[in-house]
Amino acid sequence: MKRIVWTLLAVVIAISACGPKEDPTPQGDTLTLSPATMSFTADDSSTKFISVTTTGDWTASASDTWISISTTSGRGNGSVSVTVSANEGEKRSGSVKFVSGQSSEFVSITQSGSGGTPIVPSPAKFDGNKRASTTYQLLIYSFADSDGDGIGDFIGIKNRLDYLDALGVTGIWLSPAHPADSYHGYSVQDYFSLNPDYASGQPKTAERAEEDFRTLLSAAHEKGIEIYMDYVLNHSGNGNPWFKEALANASSPYRDYYFISSNPSAEYKNFPMLSGTTYQSGEWKASSSGSPRITITSTTEDVTNGTDNWNLYMWDGSGDKTVKFVNKGGGNYYLVMDIVGEWGILVRKKPDWSSGSKFGAKGGKTTLQLGTPIDLEPEGADMSFTGNGRYKIELTNTDIQTVYYMGAFDGSMPDLNYGAIADVENNACFQDLAASADKWINMGVDGFRLDAVKHICGGIGSYNNAANRKFLKKWYDHCNATFKSAGHSGNIFMVGEVWDTSHSSEEKYYYEGITSCFEFAYWPLLYRVLTSGSAASYVTSVMGYINDHKAIRPDAQTSFFLTNHDHSSRTGDGEVRAADDLGKDLAKEKQAAAMLLTTPEKPFIYQGEELGYWGNSKGKGDEYIRAPIVWDAAAKQIAKKGVNDKVDTQMLTGKISVETQSADENSLLNVYKSFSQLRNTYPALAVGEMSAASVSGSSIAAWYMTSGSQKLLVIHNVATSQKQTTVSDDMSHPIALLGTASLNETTLTLGPNSSVVFEL
Repeated sequence: MKRIVWTLLAVVIAISACGPKEDPTPQGDTLTLSPATMSFTADDSSTKFISVTTTGDWTASASDTWISISTTSGRGNGSVSVTVSANEGEKRSGSVKFVSGQSSEFVSITQSGSGGTPIVPSPAKFDGNKRASTTYQLLIYSFADSDGDGIGDFIGIKNRLDYLDALGVTGIWLSPAHPADSYHGYSVQDYFSLNPDYASGQPKTAERAEEDFRTLLSAAHEKGIEIYMDYVLNHSGNGNPWFKEALANASSPYRDYYFISSNPSAEYKNFPMLSGTTYQSGEWKASSSGSPRITITSTTEDVTNGTDNWNLYMWDGSGDKTVKFVNKGGGNYYLVMDIVGEWGILVRKKPDWSSGSKFGAKGGKTTLQLGTPIDLEPEGADMSFTGNGRYKIELTNTDIQTVYYMGAFDGSMPDLNYGAIADVENNACFQDLAASADKWINMGVDGFRLDAVKHICGGIGSYNNAANRKFLKKWYDHCNATFKSAGHSGNIFMVGEVWDTSHSSEEKYYYEGITSCFEFAYWPLLYRVLTSGSAASYVTSVMGYINDHKAIRPDAQTSFFLTNHDHSSRTGDGEVRAADDLGKDLAKEKQAAAMLLTTPEKPFIYQGEELGYWGNSKGKGDEYIRAPIVWDAAAKQIAKKGVNDKVDTQMLTGKISVETQSADENSLLNVYKSFSQLRNTYPALAVGEMSAASVSGSSIAAWYMTSGSQKLLVIHNVATSQKQTTVSDDMSHPIALLGTASLNETTLTLGPNSSVVFEL
């Protein structure tokens, strides 16, 4: 806590000392100073002495220019004289810092003045027992790379657990860990397996990834850190074997795992899960099945000018073109054209050129050879052909069947169909997903973050909240039973993504199904408070969120957060981070951290937020708000490949790194560390109940946190200027300070964007 006090009082240190120089004793690890405190009057210019006892070399520095010391280094026992300049303003405080070997100690210096007494926090020593429930949202692919391939992995996370432990973290929310068709992992290929990219070393296999995952689980649990998997129940990826078979075979049992129809506008009501929703044409994607065959031969026939809807799509370095086939009848087509040079080729069918209209080679990228037929498949690989003459291109077996499937978010993520919700536990798709969850729970996973839960029954444009909540209750009950069967005495943690910034219309009712939801109304509230300088609504709003949830479910645990990987700009200008919203105002970023970590329930910290990361995805890709961690000042081995090398090189430098900020007492990272440690030290902050405190001033947010006999008073000045407030409580025991604060009887003066916590 000493480090944050120095940071927030803006103290610059310069010291002096004297002692024996002739003794070549090596640096010692023990250091004793006397006295521990010194007090001077306002006009005092007298000199006082600090006695130094140590066996090694030492250095000294003073916290500000009004404190003068006689020497800045010495060896062995000695003394340092301290002189202060006259003080005509408020009472001020500082210190002299001594360092010997690995030891550092401070002598507190105070001087009276015309103003109040500066607040110097004195928190209880953290005993190593983490009492809070702070979770870190971690992107596996961009957090930490252990083997130098540029992609974050499980062992990379394991190697950085000390960092997360020092940050006070008690849980980690991992981005989707399954094999996927996308870098971010939300298009799952196999729920029973883990992404080989997240394995360390070579070869990269799912088996090795699972072995590394077990290692991570064990190491995290040793540090009292839980692991939560991100689970995608709304949709799978289109590369999932279930989906591939469902499209290829109408009689496959996996056909019922998805919403597939030849006429969805008329038939969508036949799907029980879509009851209570309306048809949204843009959420249904076309898919064509069949196996056309293409053959190229040399010819002297005349060039054709076809009119049919089957087309040959071609491209080379100079551009692209489309050539139409001639219909010969019986499902056979041909065209004759001149080809010079190398061209890329695909077959496409009009008028629908959406998903499923493109046909390419089976089995990967193919070079076409004269006279050799090639089988095609929907969404197949690119083909190429190099020619120098006139060629006939024949297309056969074109009896193609087109069906539509629901992919509300994207054609690459087909929605899953669980059948009738009343009987969902007996549905094969539900049972498969539940069995996969059972595997990870039995392996040691402590909980799940559930993606897009309000879209499970329905799409984006229309969904059934009541059905979603019933589904989630059955999912939670199943997973919790497995969790208890695995030997746990408590309940499994499960938090849902219910995007609802109004709070009252949807989100709070989802506590009927699960124990926690992200409070999406929190950041808009805190953003308004910090940018307007008015804190009038903060305490009542936060208490209202919590009370609403507990009224529905007594064991509800509200999950508060600033921003996450999906956070959208207020101006519609792509996805952004909290630092962007706050205009990269470091003082506001620090206070956002302090307010989050002094607010009740369960706080979430988004990867890089603690380092002040910014990012805007507009026109560049959402990778830019999912940036890799820079660990050292040299900015080496950053997991850039995990985000397709789409990074802001102006941000990801050694200046913003963990190493640099750890050494900077005034860094944002150290604000997160200090307030998180405070939360873990005091049960009232960790698990206490919030109640409003009566203080004056519209820019002052104040509340009590109470647990048993322990009661804390939390006060934040959200204005960008100094403010005073009158407090009737005992303020003799401050335990945390952000910025500056001073006390004159019952008048508390807080500097701009400053915060203080008192133990009552």
